[in-house]
Amino acid sequence: MQRVVVTGVGAVCALGSSPDTIWKGLLENRSGIRRLLELARAGARSTAGGAIESDPAHEGDLDRSLPERAIAQALAQSEATRGAAGLCWSTGLDTLRLSHGATIHRSSGEAFQQLAQHFGRPRRMIAVACASGTQAIGEAYREIRSGRLDVCVAGGSSAMLSACYTVGFDALGAIAVDRPDEDPADACKPFDRARRGFVLGDGAAALVLESATSAQVRGARSLGEIVGFGTSQDAFDLNRPPDDGCGAELCIRRTLADAALDAAEIDVVNAHGTATAIGDLAEARALARVFGRRAPVHSVKGALGHTMSAAGAIEAMVALQVCSTGYVPPTRNLVSPDPRCELDLIQQSPRSLDVRRVLSTSFGMGGQNAALILERPTR
Repeated sequence: MQRVVVTGVGAVCALGSSPDTIWKGLLENRSGIRRLLELARAGARSTAGGAIESDPAHEGDLDRSLPERAIAQALAQSEATRGAAGLCWSTGLDTLRLSHGATIHRSSGEAFQQLAQHFGRPRRMIAVACASGTQAIGEAYREIRSGRLDVCVAGGSSAMLSACYTVGFDALGAIAVDRPDEDPADACKPFDRARRGFVLGDGAAALVLESATSAQVRGARSLGEIVGFGTSQDAFDLNRPPDDGCGAELCIRRTLADAALDAAEIDVVNAHGTATAIGDLAEARALARVFGRRAPVHSVKGALGHTMSAAGAIEAMVALQVCSTGYVPPTRNLVSPDPRCELDLIQQSPRSLDVRRVLSTSFGMGGQNAALILERPTR
């Protein structure tokens, strides 16, 4: 089997327009969440969001422009070409947003078709809700590890920050409803006893995955290695996980088995951590059964929002930075940890550790779970 390395990364979200600016914002415990007038005008009960500054003339084309920006960054760093690479990508749900007074509806399939046209094979569209970004990277990893492919761009994008989806998630009880005395930047509180739901954010992230052999031949620098991938399906409920997190636990154990690693060989966990009452507790229970309090845990969604199908890809990029630098960003807005979440949760400020491997988890609505293990580059 081939070793699979990462030779390029690109990302854009509310916290920054490149991997470096996003990473700097996370280490400084800053927030990209703000009050959005368009949501207030639409009468949404949640008006906080992780919006991305864009050219107003292209406001309706975020489902196209965001992935293009992330992919261009990743390919430039890798010096790979689209025609020589496959594509495993998630464009999330359909685009439904207002632009210049008009409603734009574009299917996720249409967005993917335009994105994929200049890539080689395979061109694979991934659709497993909030686990999509991680699943896309995992699918590319399997293709390269098996020897069927040398180079693949993988990741996800989401442009769901609109009144339509905000109201829909409110109806499901999943989103943080406004409070008059609260700064919108403080609304999303992963693993905190006062958590009440997530905040939507737009974003995209791309990783160039490559066989170690191909990277060596091209002279491409390895930013890190993917050594494990696993999935599971809760088969429980469309909108909530089982209370004990058994599906998440199975996914994590399968990922460890794929990497031929013990739980003790994971140094940090990048948690899905969306700040929903049920989801965070179920995930914490799964992590506690696998790791106890040994592996430090953090979540980035309090800083940049829940970017849905882009979340796992953005967090894989963050995990690579953690592996490379040894710094773990804090979980923004985690002030009073839920005592039922029996984990070593990182809060307030970054933690400096000797990090070789990070487990990054994504648990989606509908019960789809996916996880990756990323390892620091060989020095």
